[in-house]
Amino acid sequence: MISYSHGRWAPFWVSLTFAAVFILLRIFYRLVFGSFSWQAIGQAATLALPFAIVIVVCGFLSALIDVRKLLPSMSALRYGRSIGTALAIALSSYPTLIHQVKLLSTARTLRGIRSRSAFLVPLLEHTIERSVALAAAMDLRGFGAGKPSSPSGESAIELKNFSLGYDGKQVLNSITLSIPAGEITVLTGQTGSGKTAILESIAGLSQHFHNGHVDGTLTVGTLDRNATPPRLTAGLIGYVAQDVRLGFAAATAREELEFGMRVSGHTRSEASARAEELIEQFSLTGFADQPIEQLSAGEATRVAIASALALRPRILLLDEPLADLDNDARSELADRLAELHRSENLTIVMAEHHTHELQSLAPRWLSVDSGELCEGRWNAGEVVLPPRALPVVGTDEAFSVTDVSVAYGDRSLFTKVSLSLHVGEILAITGPNGVGKSSLLNALTSSSDAEKLLRLVPENVSSLFVTETLEEELVKADLLAGHKNSGLTAMTFWSILATEASTDLLTVHPRDLSAGTQVALAIALQLSWKPQVILVDEPTRGLDEVARTAMAEVLRCVSETGTAVIFASHDQTFVSDLGCRVLSLRQGELVPAEVGA
Repeated sequence: MISYSHGRWAPFWVSLTFAAVFILLRIFYRLVFGSFSWQAIGQAATLALPFAIVIVVCGFLSALIDVRKLLPSMSALRYGRSIGTALAIALSSYPTLIHQVKLLSTARTLRGIRSRSAFLVPLLEHTIERSVALAAAMDLRGFGAGKPSSPSGESAIELKNFSLGYDGKQVLNSITLSIPAGEITVLTGQTGSGKTAILESIAGLSQHFHNGHVDGTLTVGTLDRNATPPRLTAGLIGYVAQDVRLGFAAATAREELEFGMRVSGHTRSEASARAEELIEQFSLTGFADQPIEQLSAGEATRVAIASALALRPRILLLDEPLADLDNDARSELADRLAELHRSENLTIVMAEHHTHELQSLAPRWLSVDSGELCEGRWNAGEVVLPPRALPVVGTDEAFSVTDVSVAYGDRSLFTKVSLSLHVGEILAITGPNGVGKSSLLNALTSSSDAEKLLRLVPENVSSLFVTETLEEELVKADLLAGHKNSGLTAMTFWSILATEASTDLLTVHPRDLSAGTQVALAIALQLSWKPQVILVDEPTRGLDEVARTAMAEVLRCVSETGTAVIFASHDQTFVSDLGCRVLSLRQGELVPAEVGA
């Protein structure tokens, strides 16, 4: 039985650890770069003590009260709002930081890295990433801008010769685009082609949060987006990013829905009424008051979309909203978007690889290719793969568990689940959002004592990354797995993406890769160990059509070498193409299922 609990005093104990580490590092630094004496050690400890006390006090306050509840009040401050907001953001990051410490501890085991210090830099990077994402999410919802006026003007979007670059690397190349008010537009294209960059530019994040260098003009309604920060368009634009968890500012789904209303100057009763309305519209009743860290990926996506609509914007920007939703939820979201478009003349711009459910919306299709834009849906081209029969499944048992149970506090996800796989077998686990598919994969990994028996690719793939560039990550994976300079991990990575090796991409930080490219990298890293069983959580998340086909081929090749494959997925087409055994997790039990069921 695996039970997950979130102790109230966890932030305080973590802060004590961080404070002690800080003092020890300060003493070590003093001894290395100074002379050894007890007096010197005492001076170093004394100098470090005030900072250590601040760390402990922050941890104590985070344990005593949920600081996230203070953020709406900070927005109403007339004086000292900047300092108060910065402190509140820092304190609000504590729950996420504690969760990330646990993730990185697990990731260290998954990657086979013995040194704890290897994940100190990734921990710092994630903390900064979370703080920036939270600040951006608050700005997008109008934090500090006062109550936005109801947008009654034009909601058209115009880009003229618009270019975007980061640190000398061009991301968008002289794009000209006109999106009339009330139009539904879908951006398609290869993984990493620039779809997210277009959405972030329209939202104002590229210019005002990510320090992008822009040329040309971009107007939203009558506003110059390049000169107008996101907080001033909170009543006009709602935005949902790929990684929705990073931008959550509240402790529960209900409070997240109220957050945008509260920071925009609405009363508690107005915020509560709007939240109830959204909970009903998006079928969030079953988990509206659960801790937001416990939501599944699909549940988190639905909360983020509902939150983006809290202020009734005229424009809705969605970055791959269907990636983590099950079939029913995808159809339900498509129907909801169609209803909003009809009733409120909502302008919708989204980037998406899964386009089947969107055809009923009769959208305008646009294709993004290497930072350039053209009309029409992206043509993936014909994918030619060698003829292949279904892999021969061995008779030997590769993996077996019995009576696996998982609970979050008083909430039981599943009890006494048993499972076995044969050598070379591929198994798909399907099921609705929130039933515990990700938790099951984690539990299966924890059930094994053999270090190299199982390798897991978790939902949060970025927790596996420990280096500064893609190239370093690929090389390190070969080194850890014991086949130095073989290039095996790199070959697997480029095979999944179905593309030639890119010198430019090799220099990119792993966390800055597109979502689909990060998934491909994580799978390649874990396959470098040649495990008996590879477990993958949503292997097609963020992948285009070509990459999804290539991913299926890679998994077939892996199974032919004798490695058993278990993956959790909502991608029914991908599951069907693999022609593998399918089990569905429903009501706490694993039962045989047909594809599409």
